[in-house]
Amino acid sequence: MSPDLIEQLAVRLMEGNEQLSAHKARNWIELMASDIESSYAKAGYGMMDEEQVTQMILRWIDAYGSRLDEFVASNPRIRELLGEDGPLH
Repeated sequence: MSPDLIEQLAVRLMEGNEQLSAHKARNWIELMASDIESSYAKAGYGMMDEEQVTQMILRWIDAYGSRLDEFVASNPRIRELLGEDGPLH
């Protein structure tokens, strides 16, 4: 994903979750993109194009963006990937 697109998606994520800093929002977007792309490839479908990845991330932001703190709290792997030791910001 291009840096500009990551930034646009991070802004969208921060609009729905005011607890996130810009840095954390970008980390979340990069983590989501990586997860989507690797899951799709592992399923044998090859690589998704940027538009497909973007649409999936937008769906996840709309569905879960305001509750990311709950997800981090219940997922040690995600907390570790994000470098989370405390609050989300």
